[in-house]
Amino acid sequence: MLKIAVLDSGGLSADQWRAAIDRLAGVTMVDVEAADAVVVADVEAAKDVSVAGRVAVVVPGSLGGSAEAASLPEGTMLAATGRFAASIQEVQAVNQSGQLGEPGLLRIHRWVPGGGRVRVACLADQLDLATWLFGGMPTEVYAVRRGDNGEYVHVHLGFADDGMALIDVATTLPDGEDYYALSLIGRNGSVYADDHHNMHLVYSGGAPQGVRGGEGVVGLVNLLGELAGSVSEGRAPVPGPADAVRALVVAEAAERSIEAGAPLEINESGDGYELG
Repeated sequence: MLKIAVLDSGGLSADQWRAAIDRLAGVTMVDVEAADAVVVADVEAAKDVSVAGRVAVVVPGSLGGSAEAASLPEGTMLAATGRFAASIQEVQAVNQSGQLGEPGLLRIHRWVPGGGRVRVACLADQLDLATWLFGGMPTEVYAVRRGDNGEYVHVHLGFADDGMALIDVATTLPDGEDYYALSLIGRNGSVYADDHHNMHLVYSGGAPQGVRGGEGVVGLVNLLGELAGSVSEGRAPVPGPADAVRALVVAEAAERSIEAGAPLEINESGDGYELG
């Protein structure tokens, strides 16, 4: 039985964590003092949890940069919920099976309402998916920012063997639903995860409305399954601090590319980027 506490649910709600926990027979929610693992939203809390002999689960968007991520305790889990969405797990399963051949183009749209500036943390989750699906760091990073408040960022990544990723994150949608689409095209085929596939027309008088079914808390259920498995098997959960560092290093390179108005290339050691 995995006993988990939610100290800080971050961008998710405690109710979402509770709903996911309730779906798993081997997982239960408890107070922090009785927990095997604790959901937190900052590095210092993760360190406190680790010192107490518990696994820290760090929620998305809580890390300020790659240096912070590198200071996370060994064995920390990154709650990168994008990796655990059922649709994206299917994309990766098809990718890893070899059915697509070598991945050639990854395209991601992440559009949300709000109008705020797109920051490094906003990019990191999508860049984590890119490094995960391609199985390594990009060799080149080029990015542009648009909008009076910097509310749109487009990132182009170049990978070895001529692979590439085009990722845009925008906060320009009107109030209401967000939009997400991911497609991966390989030499032999393609696979998609798109919100349009989950839209349903509802006729209830007047103009029909589009209602998104979505995946609910399935992503959190899958994440908790990985956490429970790692605890029972005595291994580190995936993704961990190294994955967070990689995503944030690429996100920071994108910010530097925007400032310079030029692409950055991976350095000789393969762990950072410099102007080409």
